[in-house]
Amino acid sequence: MQGYPDGYIARRYLNILGIGKVMCERLATDSHITIIQAANPSKICRMGERMDIQLSVDKIAVEYQNVTLKFYNKLAVSFSDWYDIRPVIRHKGYVYHWNLGSESAYLHLCYQPWGQKKARKYNLRIETHPEYLDKYQSLLDALHKHTKDVYFLRCELAYDFPYPMNNVFVASNTGRNLNIYEGTHYFGRKSQRREHAYCRIYDKKAELNRQGIEIDGERTRVELVYRPDERIPMENIVQYPPKFNKYYTVSVIDSLESIKPEKRAIVLALQHGLMTPSEFTKHHRAAIKDMMSLQQPIDFDLLAAQHWSELITVPCAIICGKVSHLPVRGVHAS
Repeated sequence: MQGYPDGYIARRYLNILGIGKVMCERLATDSHITIIQAANPSKICRMGERMDIQLSVDKIAVEYQNVTLKFYNKLAVSFSDWYDIRPVIRHKGYVYHWNLGSESAYLHLCYQPWGQKKARKYNLRIETHPEYLDKYQSLLDALHKHTKDVYFLRCELAYDFPYPMNNVFVASNTGRNLNIYEGTHYFGRKSQRREHAYCRIYDKKAELNRQGIEIDGERTRVELVYRPDERIPMENIVQYPPKFNKYYTVSVIDSLESIKPEKRAIVLALQHGLMTPSEFTKHHRAAIKDMMSLQQPIDFDLLAAQHWSELITVPCAIICGKVSHLPVRGVHAS
């Protein structure tokens, strides 16, 4: 679609919706087209002020280096006794996979990467929700006592917006395609779900309602994978908050009434995955950013920097018993 005028793009989007081009002038006001809702003005803050966006770590993965076969075999016997399970053996990634789960918690443990040469020591990885770490404290203590080399691999950082999904505008700055499945928006392919900046956006309130949990107001969750370029010692990860601004343009939409209908259609087409920024000319992409700057731009990096220490300190303390603010040479985060 590069090079086509905005009006053509708008009509294409409206026709896909089955609305027709005559509705272009009524896009933002017609009662039958409730795609963009008016955000609560009291919740929209001026640039530089804090919004009531909540951050949390939804999943965390760490790796223990040089875990001996003898120690792992002892763990395997105990897992079989405690959980009455056997490992799953796979021929890619890690060889041995254990799912140590219960009704109230889970922990996924993997041992022996396929790429490692035959030896008496191999790497071991665990993955769980930070809230479940204390339920596996005895296992974590045993692992840390056995090897002090514990490295942060990745986590999922969740941004909870108190607005409906249609008021949270997210566009990729790097050409990642938007895929939509059962109402959830994904930036990136399924095979990329563990890569840095993989993004998932969904209606968190609806998910909680399905679980029988009622909450007041709206809640849209934006989940981003944080995976540093290099492995960082777990005790030092507090020094390296995630950075996502170069990957995504994010805004909370207050109102599009002052924007021309054709431009509004472009925003809606992007939000619904009918078009991607790469389909527009450089001029159109700049216009989109200008439009969103008139709404409420969100600084992912600033929010992460403000909350990272409080989010990651407790997991660090549970996993490796300490948190260090001393610089680490030769390590940088994405």
